[in-house]
Amino acid sequence: MLSCLMNVTKCWSLFISTCWLARLPWIRSGRDKSSMWDQLEDAAMETLSMSKERSVLWDQVQFWEDTFLDAVMLEREGMGMDQGPQEMIDRYVSLGDHDRKRLEDDEDRLLSTLLFNMIVYMLMVKMNKNDIRKKVRRLMGKSHIGLVHSQEVNELLDRIPQLESHDLHIRPCGSRHIKKQTFVVHAGTDTNGEIFFMEVCDDCIVLRSNIGTVYERWWYEKLINMTYCPKTKVLCLWRRNGQETQLNKFYTKKCRELYYCVKDSMERAAARQQSIKPGPELGGEFPVQDMKTGDGGLLQVTLEGINLKFMQSQVFIELSHIKKCNTVRGVFVLEEFGN
Repeated sequence: MLSCLMNVTKCWSLFISTCWLARLPWIRSGRDKSSMWDQLEDAAMETLSMSKERSVLWDQVQFWEDTFLDAVMLEREGMGMDQGPQEMIDRYVSLGDHDRKRLEDDEDRLLSTLLFNMIVYMLMVKMNKNDIRKKVRRLMGKSHIGLVHSQEVNELLDRIPQLESHDLHIRPCGSRHIKKQTFVVHAGTDTNGEIFFMEVCDDCIVLRSNIGTVYERWWYEKLINMTYCPKTKVLCLWRRNGQETQLNKFYTKKCRELYYCVKDSMERAAARQQSIKPGPELGGEFPVQDMKTGDGGLLQVTLEGINLKFMQSQVFIELSHIKKCNTVRGVFVLEEFGN
């Protein structure tokens, strides 16, 4: 019984570890004899053949489903796709058609790759091939994988009667292609603040706690402004949080490197965008109140500038004369050049 349990643990660990090892840049996808993938597969075969008795657990389809779900969870975390359901939906709705399609394709590729690798392991432990076909197709149905990526898995299942484990090779997971840099930062303006790990990813910034838990995820399209001070080594990030603008300050010794790393990543993300959702129409009228006199009025936004109408006065400010405008705790502040 102990031997059976040890082999179950080894098989599960090998399958999960493969998903993580696939992220390392020194693992190549080549098929030469010296490749790390061949060595990994040989090690897996040797480990699973150590026991003289074959475990009956290999025939339990629920075991493989649980293993698949664990592997998906780890791979989604490595890909930066482990956000909550509502956050995922909000993110999807805010994107254009091209980026939506890209997210769908990333999700389908992740699931199909893990299913492919699971088939290899099932063949390795000599599971019944009819059970493999049934279980994998059921998981495909539950996962709602798109036609493009499900087709290659279906073709593999059709060839299963003629296949053995040594006929297939484990596929590298998508997380190995993710390029991200990690910086150690402190919340606030000095080292007394709470420590975080800031990951600069392809389309967002991920803030992790000192134990690796995701604390915040800020998509680039939500970032409004970013500055840094070389003297104080503080990075300032302004982002949209609902209807408010939120400022976050972080202290890091590599402030300059972090700033340009985020800047370059944001520029690459902007270059990838091939479709942009139409924004809100410019213009409109808004009721306002003069903070000095208390008089009520109307603020009109036009393509030429801003018109302020009050009972006793009216002022028109051309766009070229406006230095900056922002909101501070519900108060609209407009600053002109020369004032």
